[in-house]
Amino acid sequence: MALTPRLDLRQTQSLAMTPQLQQAIKLLQLSAMELAEYVELELERNPLLEREEGETGAEAAERDAAPAEGEAERDPPDSAEPAARRTPPAPHTTPPHPHHGHPARR
Repeated sequence: MALTPRLDLRQTQSLAMTPQLQQAIKLLQLSAMELAEYVELELERNPLLEREEGETGAEAAERDAAPAEGEAERDPPDSAEPAARRTPPAPHTTPPHPHHGHPARR
């Protein structure tokens, strides 16, 4: 019985649901109005939080929901040009992973 050298490699991945992550997930699921209401309640509950001067919760929600200035200029509206003249988008291709290439190269 001969002994041969052997090397094993194991990799694991886990996600810790920290309180900050739980809060972030909860907040990301809220609508703009629900978020504004949540902020109002937190401002009332926590004396260390302050609102920026001259801004109400509704104004902040509207500002955050509105498209940024110049955004409409960057995104052209639906073209009235016939579909035959439009250039189709290039297909998205992902290069092969170096370790998952052609079976003969392994």
